[in-house]
This record gives sequence, C-alpha cells and structure tokens, in this order.
Amino acid sequence: MEQNIPAVLVISHGFVCQALIDSTKMIFGDAERVEALPLEEGMDPDAYEAALSALVDKYDGNVFVCVDIMGGTPFKTLAKVAKTRRISAVSGISVPMLIEVLSNREECRGDELAALVAANCAEMSPDLTEFMKKVYHM
Repeated sequence: MEQNIPAVLVISHGFVCQALIDSTKMIFGDAERVEALPLEEGMDPDAYEAALSALVDKYDGNVFVCVDIMGGTPFKTLAKVAKTRRISAVSGISVPMLIEVLSNREECRGDELAALVAANCAEMSPDLTEFMKKVYHM
C-alpha cells in the first residue's frame, strides 16, 4: 500500500477499538496501516495523549482517526493532539463505518473522507422493530 494513503487509527475506551479492527478484518480482509489505541482503565490521560501523539507522528501526521464517542477522553485527547496537526476524524465507530473508511481512503482524504463516511453511515443504525415484527409475525 502506498505511504501517502492515510493510516487509520481507531481509538476508544477500553479494547473495543482492537475488537472492531479484528471483526472488520473478518469481513474486509487484512488492511495495512490500521492501528488501535485503547484507553485502558486507570490510564493517565497525559500518557494516553503521549501515546496518541507518537502514533500520529509515526505516520507523519497522515492519519484518519476513528473514535468511539464524541466527548469522551479519547475524543478530548484527539482534540488536544489536533491543535498542532491537521487531523480528520469520525466518531461513533462501528464495523460498517470502519469498512467504509478502509474502502474509501484511497479515493478521498481528510475532510472529504470524514464527510463521505458520516453521510454513508447515517443509515447504518436503523430501527429494526418493524422488520423483526414481519420476520417473527409479531
């Protein structure tokens, strides 16, 4: 894979970020330049910030970040790191969203990729109640 294609960093509370990557590989296949950075319970926020900064620097800032929830510590840490770097990101990461990121990171970058992923993934969490009623004749 070309080095100019952004690395994808998945950050989250706990190890859900690694589980999302592992699950995505089962569907999408192996992908290069994809890394997880979990915020472990009791981890010092400054240590997490240093680890995230080092990971961003490892890829010369050419990263796209997927974060679990907006407003949490991983998100706030990303905001601090982004003060000195241009970083594009999405929140609410899921397996379908990660597949979308990996599928489109070669064609579009940065803000364009964030907008595309957000738009395409908006309908990936539908209310399944009516579907389930039809399936199970409730």
